[in-house]
Parts: sequence; C-alpha cells; structure tokens
Amino acid sequence: MKAAVVAGSRQHRQRQVIGWVLFAVVVALIPFLIADTYSPTIFGNRYTVGLGNLSQAIALMVAILGLNIATGYSGQLSLGHSFFVGSGAYLSAVMVSEFHWSYLSTLGVVVPGLFLFGVIFGLPALRIQGLYLGLLTFAVAAVFPSIIRLENVANRTGGSNGLSIESDLEPPTWAPLDTVTEWLHAIPGVGSRVPDGLTGRQEEAVYKYFLLVIMAMVCFWLVRNILAGRVGRAFVAIRDNPLGAAASGVNLAAYKTLSFGISAAVGGVAGTMLAMHSGFVGPDEFGFSLAILLIVGLIVGGSGTLHGAVVGGLAIQYVPLWSSQTQTLPGTDVALEGPYGAAILGGLLIAITFALPGGAAHGFRRIKSRLMPVAPQPPGR
Repeated sequence: MKAAVVAGSRQHRQRQVIGWVLFAVVVALIPFLIADTYSPTIFGNRYTVGLGNLSQAIALMVAILGLNIATGYSGQLSLGHSFFVGSGAYLSAVMVSEFHWSYLSTLGVVVPGLFLFGVIFGLPALRIQGLYLGLLTFAVAAVFPSIIRLENVANRTGGSNGLSIESDLEPPTWAPLDTVTEWLHAIPGVGSRVPDGLTGRQEEAVYKYFLLVIMAMVCFWLVRNILAGRVGRAFVAIRDNPLGAAASGVNLAAYKTLSFGISAAVGGVAGTMLAMHSGFVGPDEFGFSLAILLIVGLIVGGSGTLHGAVVGGLAIQYVPLWSSQTQTLPGTDVALEGPYGAAILGGLLIAITFALPGGAAHGFRRIKSRLMPVAPQPPGR
C-alpha cells in the first residue's frame, strides 16, 4: 500500500488536478475517436462502440442522478422517475417543433415546471412510504404512455406514432472541429483512429455530444453543491433516521417534497437531453421499462453517490447493447440465439448485490482508498 497523503495537502491537490485533467482529456478525445463507429471483435463476437450510444448514456446518467436525489439521498422509494424524464422530453419536443424554441431555452419551462410537478407528486410521500409509495410511483410511470396517446393531446404529442423534432441543431461556424481533428492526426497512436475529415452528420453528432456533456456537468455540479449544504444533510438525515431528523428540527414535510421537486427537475433535464440526442420522442420510450432500467442503474452504480450515476448510465446503455451482440459464448462455438441483454443485466445486478452491496461506485472507492490512501487532516490545522 502506498503512503497516505494528507487531505488538503499539496500532494493531495496535485493528485486531484492530475485526475481531473486526465478525465477532461478523455472526455474531449472520445467523440473524435468514435465519430466513425468502432467495431472491435472480441472472442469471435463483433461489438459496436458508437458516439450516439455514448451520448444517450450521458442523458441516462442525468436521469439516474435525479432519481438518486429522491431515492438514494432522501430515502423515498420512487419507481416512476421515467414519468418526469418523459414529461421533460415531450415538453421540449413540443416547444421546439411547434413554437420553434431552442432546446436550451426550453429548460426555462422544463426545470420550474417539473420542479413544481415533483413537489405536488411528493405530497403523497408525506403519508405513505416504502413499498406503498413505490407502487404508487410505479403506477404513474405505467400510465404515462397512455396519457401521451389521449386524443386531446395526440395532435401535439403525435400519439402512438411519436413526434419527430424538426430543429436546426447544427454546429456553429466558429466550432473548431476540423482544427481539432488535424491536431489529433499528429498524435502517435491516436491519429490513426481519427477520421481524415468529419462529415456533416459526424460534426452534428460531435456537437451534440459536447452540448450533452456540458449540460450533464452543470447538473452534477449543481446537485453536488445542493447535497453538500444544509439541504443535502437534511435529506441524508431523513433517509437514515426520520424520527431523529424531526427531533433535530428538520421539517420532514418540506424536505421530502423538496427532494421530489429537485429529482423531477433533474429528470426533466435528462428528458430534454434525450430529445436533443435522438430528435424523436415516443410514448413507449418512457414507460415502466425505462423506470425499471433507471432503478437498476441506480443500484448497479451505487445508491447515494454521484459517481454511481455515471457508472449506472453506462451500464444500462452498454450492457444490454453488447450482450445482445454476443452471438456465441466467448471462447466457444456455442451459439446464443435471441437477445440476452436483459438476462445479462439481471445477472450483473445479482452479482453486484452480493459482491458490492453499495454498488460499483463504493467498490471503486474501496480500491482507490487502498491504492491511493488519503489521511484526514490532523486536529488543529
């Protein structure tokens, strides 16, 4: 084990800066490396790594982040988070298609609107909790596709056919995408993976990717600041010991409804991101299947952790995709017929539950504490 560095020391800050720089470099390079779909062959199976899948995973990270606020941090079992995600997606889609708003400007309606609806939605949590609250929220998620198909709103939502979004979401002329591509060609080992020139569709995909990354980073930063303050401490207190929190002066009713409001607002942003990525919204995309996937992502990544939302988003996006592309059992000629994505994702959930009860984020944190230990500051400093 390496010698521990003191938290807040110069060595500790240098380690943090190096880690964030490496993270920023990877985030900036990835879209250019997989602008052309990368398809490696592993153990006789061909897997695809595309920029579109990664962009969708980023939106799912934000969706799990919102769910984490209500369930992971404040302890309210919410199984209907897909309702908030779908509401945000349809609000943005209608405003962009019908009223020609930009995607970013729709957030001025999506965020406060979903926050208010989340507060109203959280009122039943004041009287019911546990499985009963979970069942109520799951029922809301199950009826969302039926609401979208109602005749009174079908003329705007597209009904069962969904709604295609007509938007000129193209990279601005000042975006230096071609210049960055030329720079990357000069890097040994990296330039060979970068296309000689980005096509119009690839430029649009890269531009959307960076927009989604920026939106996700803002969401994570804002949520981190909220959870690090008085509101976050109240959420955790309610989750761990409601009676003790009430005895300490925490207003349970106010903070429970506030947690649902913030959770719904972040979920609405995730819906806007999904609509921005695909340019299409359909009722079946935001039903109970998505609600279950978000819960799985929360558990796999790690409930009550910000990093867990990142891991969970990648897991629910890529595990079903790659497992469905597995045609033969790795290392053998045994053929696998049919999509095995859901089965493998379920097996992964069981394995995580037994091996890492706190999720993958807790496991990574444990490994990091062994490889790069950090000692608390001594008293008096």
